[in-house]
Amino acid sequence: MSIDQNKQTVRRFITEVVDGGNVGVVDELLASDYVNPGLGGADRAGFKAALSAMAAAMPQRHLTIHDLVAEGDAVVARFTYDITLAGGEKVAARGLTYYRFANGKIVEDEPLTSPDLMPILMAQMPAPAHA
Repeated sequence: MSIDQNKQTVRRFITEVVDGGNVGVVDELLASDYVNPGLGGADRAGFKAALSAMAAAMPQRHLTIHDLVAEGDAVVARFTYDITLAGGEKVAARGLTYYRFANGKIVEDEPLTSPDLMPILMAQMPAPAHA
């Protein structure tokens, strides 16, 4: 895949999946061996589960892409994220996400935000059910 195609895939992933919550296109954009270190090493199935939980924790969200910088098999996105949490609190964050590609699909996705959104979102998400 070309650098421009990788950037288009990242833009689509951010717009449709991360911001839009469309789990239906995840398998099309993420490789079967996908991993997300920012979600504790979540694989594709784990990412789908986390996406649903995050959507419940932040029912209103808007991610604005400011830059997509690409070289070789990597794309870095610079963005801002405006979120309203389930309890009504508003959070604004700036961030960078590193995406690595193989065979036209995202195999690694590692976001960094300021403030760190993971502790904020984890506090909003329901505890996992135990068997």
